[in-house]
Amino acid sequence: MILFRNLFLVLWIVINVSTVTGASLQEQILDARDRVLPALVHIQPVIKNYSTGQLEKQAVIGSGVIFHPDGYVVTNYHVAGKAERIICTLSDKEQVQATYIGGDPLTDLAVIQLDLSDYDDTLVVAEFGDSDSIEVGQFVLAMGSPLSLSRSVSAGVISTRDRFFNDNVRLPTGERTGRYNLWIQTDAAINPGNSGGPLVDLSGRVIGINSRATIFANNLGFAIPVNIVREVTTAILEKGEVVRSWIGIHCQALQELEEFFKTDRDIGVLVSSIDPGSPAETSFLKAGDVILEIDSVPVSARFLEELPAFYNRIAKHKPGSELAVKVLRGDETYSFKITTKQLGDIQGEDFEAEGWGFTVKDITRQMQIENNLKDSLGVLVKGVKPGSIAAIGSLRPSDVIIKVNQTNIIGFTDFVTVYNDLKDTAEKKILLTVNRSGGTRYVLLKFNQVVEEQKDE
Repeated sequence: MILFRNLFLVLWIVINVSTVTGASLQEQILDARDRVLPALVHIQPVIKNYSTGQLEKQAVIGSGVIFHPDGYVVTNYHVAGKAERIICTLSDKEQVQATYIGGDPLTDLAVIQLDLSDYDDTLVVAEFGDSDSIEVGQFVLAMGSPLSLSRSVSAGVISTRDRFFNDNVRLPTGERTGRYNLWIQTDAAINPGNSGGPLVDLSGRVIGINSRATIFANNLGFAIPVNIVREVTTAILEKGEVVRSWIGIHCQALQELEEFFKTDRDIGVLVSSIDPGSPAETSFLKAGDVILEIDSVPVSARFLEELPAFYNRIAKHKPGSELAVKVLRGDETYSFKITTKQLGDIQGEDFEAEGWGFTVKDITRQMQIENNLKDSLGVLVKGVKPGSIAAIGSLRPSDVIIKVNQTNIIGFTDFVTVYNDLKDTAEKKILLTVNRSGGTRYVLLKFNQVVEEQKDE
């Protein structure tokens, strides 16, 4: 009986609160919609995909929002970062082409510019808000093109304002993301196609860019905070890229480890690993060190959610800057000088060896570190086409090709040159020397094998 009485009370409160506030809330939603929806852009990029062992061009769907009167649109990197051609549909249903300006896979953001040479109407520009001032439970609107349904609006609340994802998470385009930002979690419906669209508060200001939709649970969507968006888009427009400093350390939360590492609560950042050859290693920093200060300013990361801010503290220095780092190592404290380097390209250039049945990728310094390669020599096999001579010869994705016949492959350009020289020759066999899991393997490409098998069929 008490249960039914309490349930009735809850229903009574909900009905009466809705009666009192519903009109006002409805008006705010409509006003926010009218401020931002005209700046919403439906994006149809054609992207290049090399993961299957051959170059495939795919038409995908995404969203974006106009943030600058010159026709600049912010969207996700995984929407436009690999685009060969971009067609955008504006709020008045007119279509225009767009040009990719720059992107940052580490925050999954990109900027494109609309071609307005034949567009006569007036652009509406969305206003950026302040993601540091948002609150859990605050009403928000998610706008975009879910499942290709353009100009869609969904409503919900902010579920969490500082969701952390491990920086080993990868974008659909293959790049790692998440090291330099937290995420806004919302229960406003976000589905594939919403990517790049705005998350909007009831004042009609953009507070985030929708980036992640989950298929594992209902009412879980994620957006990049707009304060991060503002920094990234400004850097792209001013420099064409986001420049970050790097010292090569990986850290973990100190929670529950303070006693073991002899630190006080909320003091220090624990170094869990160090990249080989990095500035941190050459400056004698070690795994297990607890960083207490950078340039005489205390730092801490007791919780996972504090790690992106710490990484950003280093990243925002100009490459080549000297950092004064104070660390706790055992019972002693030490001071080091570490000179930062510029964080390199995350992903290298792709190439299709069409006649051989596989695709390769240039090995950047960051790829070398992420794939635990001993050096950056050779090219990385991105994909192998099923049934090709490469597949029959047992070439595998993640193999590193270091020699073609007797020619050493130092880098990407060497492989492209050798391939172009050999692709039209009468040779029936080509020997690839590859590094695989730390050892050397030989892969024989036999060009008559596929022909013979096709005849047998």
